Amino acid sequence: MSEKELKLILLDFKESNFLNVGTLEINSLTKAMLHHIGSTDPELRDHLIYPSFINLIVNNYYTKPELKELLYVCLDEQHLLLKLEDNDEDAVFTRAFSSLIIAVLLHVNRQNSFLAESELDMIAEQLINYIHKEEDVRGFVEGKGWAHSIAHIADALDELVKNKGITISKLEEVAMTILEKMYFDKGYFLFEEDERMVTALISILNREIDQQHIINRITDITAELKQNFISGTSVQYMQRTNFKQFLRSLLLHLEVIDKHAKLREHLKNVLQSINQPYYNT
Repeated sequence: MSEKELKLILLDFKESNFLNVGTLEINSLTKAMLHHIGSTDPELRDHLIYPSFINLIVNNYYTKPELKELLYVCLDEQHLLLKLEDNDEDAVFTRAFSSLIIAVLLHVNRQNSFLAESELDMIAEQLINYIHKEEDVRGFVEGKGWAHSIAHIADALDELVKNKGITISKLEEVAMTILEKMYFDKGYFLFEEDERMVTALISILNREIDQQHIINRITDITAELKQNFISGTSVQYMQRTNFKQFLRSLLLHLEVIDKHAKLREHLKNVLQSINQPYYNT
């Protein structure tokens, strides 16, 4: 099915308030949407395929086995992992919007479980693997709309860690992955990716994991930032900007919800420590 044909079908679906998919069989529609999920047409991708998937998923158009199958397709090398190591500027749209569908499916699993608990850790591994490898962190791309890969995968992480079946060790691993990604050195986070990752990290903190691992890693990164301040390269300043932005957002969120006092105090101290050279001028 061409993009034009799919667009006409989904426009009708949207006009029916996502209540009537017409005469097309759901399986065929699903395959077409998955095929075009990374379209560079922002209307088709953002405003038709994505909301159509949401409505089909949450309104029980799929059986539990079909939901699981859809999730595993979104996690595969033609979707979440598509051309991760290739120089293809448009592949990020497929990866990023597969992340959003994964987020919706993991949300539904919390209310209407279709995944075995043992599968959640495997899914966590796949998401962690993706995050480590994703280097296209563009937000809004002129003419093509939102890529926003890191914000979208943050949404998937947030839904993942709220699933009760995921193990504590995997929650800790996800937390470490978030910290490492926010210490990114190949681009600036310009479109509030830090806010979305903070949301996921706070969901982990609310599961009452041992916060000392998080505190220790923040301490280690802070030491690196301080050491590199005088002779730092432009890459190290990129890391500094990204990580400080994340820490500030995390601190503000924790202040607003008035939780995790020990971590809040640590964040205040490390931010003061990182910025000490400016306070001394």
